[in-house]
Amino acid sequence: MSKWVRRPARAAAGRAQLWCFHYAGGGASAFRQWTEHLPDWVDVRYVQLPGRENRYREPAYEAMAPLVKDLADELAPQLRPPFTFFGHSMGARVSFALAHELAARGLPGPAGLVLSGTPAPSVTDWRHAHHLGDEDLIEHLRELGGVPAEILRSAEILHLMLPVIRSDLKLSETSDLTSYPRRLDCPVLALAGAADAIAPPEKVDPWGKETDGPYRFEVLPGGHFFLQDQLRDVIRRVLGAMRENS
Repeated sequence: MSKWVRRPARAAAGRAQLWCFHYAGGGASAFRQWTEHLPDWVDVRYVQLPGRENRYREPAYEAMAPLVKDLADELAPQLRPPFTFFGHSMGARVSFALAHELAARGLPGPAGLVLSGTPAPSVTDWRHAHHLGDEDLIEHLRELGGVPAEILRSAEILHLMLPVIRSDLKLSETSDLTSYPRRLDCPVLALAGAADAIAPPEKVDPWGKETDGPYRFEVLPGGHFFLQDQLRDVIRRVLGAMRENS
């Protein structure tokens, strides 16, 4: 297994792959609770980007194009249709860009995309934070939630985390996702948190413009990290999309 992928031990290999892409500052461990809620027919893989956890010595990417080129090189040999991409926040943008990179290479694309907690590419007026100073960035993270309070209180841990978070945010916030020559043709499910300050529902819904395939949009209770607060509901929707698209 590649260092780009964390694959939990399962009793069965599963008939449909689910690839999960983490949010800015997160890692594959952000999905550690998912494994116990997924049925045996799902072969789940958690993508691990450089700069964190077991890859903390590697520099994090700050631009989308080189990242998805390297991701495609690493993951393409492991992709087995029908596979579904799920990504939250930065992870949604990375999975969308990777789907386009696979298409550009003439490779099979995902049977479906589940894009969670991020504005659609056509939306440009959303709150950016990669340029903030350390104190303002910490306050931004505190407002969003999702980062444990004990980490926000630890200067030592923050010293290690902030550069990676800033790089992730730069990648997510500055990458142009509007320049692809054609729309995707796979089904897309977009999820939004009703009280998300970064990606409110009206800024997530335009993801429907990015595919010629079926599109569905759903709003869940919670803020930017509804992914954590509504874990079972998110997983239920992902599994529903996989059943429909497989």
